[in-house]
Amino acid sequence: MSKYKGLRYSFSDFKRQPWLHIVSISTITIALVIIGGFFLCYRNFEKLAEKTSPQITGTAYLKEALTTPQIQALRERILSLENVQRVSFKSKDNVVEELQSFLGSAGSISLPGSELFPDIIEMEVKKETSPEKIQIIKGIVTRFPEVAEVDFSDDWLSQYKKISQIIKLVGLIIMGFVIVGCSFLIANFMGMRHQSRRNEIEIVNLIGADRNFILAPYIWEGIIEGISGATVALALLLFIKLFLSSLISGHWSTFLGVHTWSYLSVTQVMAVYVIGVTMALLGGVTVFLRFQEDTF
Repeated sequence: MSKYKGLRYSFSDFKRQPWLHIVSISTITIALVIIGGFFLCYRNFEKLAEKTSPQITGTAYLKEALTTPQIQALRERILSLENVQRVSFKSKDNVVEELQSFLGSAGSISLPGSELFPDIIEMEVKKETSPEKIQIIKGIVTRFPEVAEVDFSDDWLSQYKKISQIIKLVGLIIMGFVIVGCSFLIANFMGMRHQSRRNEIEIVNLIGADRNFILAPYIWEGIIEGISGATVALALLLFIKLFLSSLISGHWSTFLGVHTWSYLSVTQVMAVYVIGVTMALLGGVTVFLRFQEDTF
């Protein structure tokens, strides 16, 4: 029952000091827009990387004037190699068509220099294949007389993994600083509000009120402010997403190969709410402990 009294007490404090609550919610909103902006960028980085297939694949560029039986025999030889699980042939026309589709070009517009594209054979190796074994496969395929050149995406994959790890590390560091810094700011705003109720809190302590009864308003205020700040931040992030989508579709779709900007996933949305409430609760508990130390 005391919990619901704490909730009613929190609502009454919102009415008494609305501007201090608005400042606290604004602080949470700004912090969550920063964190949510990182989530937004990371999600779309992953989407862009997925579009470019960051997995170990190889491409064998074929020599000119190969016959269909020669190409078929080459495919079977490559497929018989250890750790090669899939092989597909693509003519130069198919290569140009896929490139035009990726760049968003119209089918009637020919790419400059497209006549120089060779026929290719794409190879997909097993995920557990080590870099040393990839080099062995590359060396064997390069020596085939029908092959002009061989290229594998293992370098791109390693770079992608490094970039992904760096982004995650930077995100965690930013998140930690934002959460701690915002919690202290919220604690200061909450402290200003509760300073005006210091006498009330001391009287409640003197008459022997339960500790949880005193803590309840701090908890409820943190929950309300955290949810409110997270909701406003998510609305702003949706606006940012729509703006970036219109920008990409108008100017950058050809260059990036994507036509829309993805919004946060369900997990990321829940994370924004959890982080917002956590920051507000840390601030509330900090103020509560500070008043408890001053009181006793």
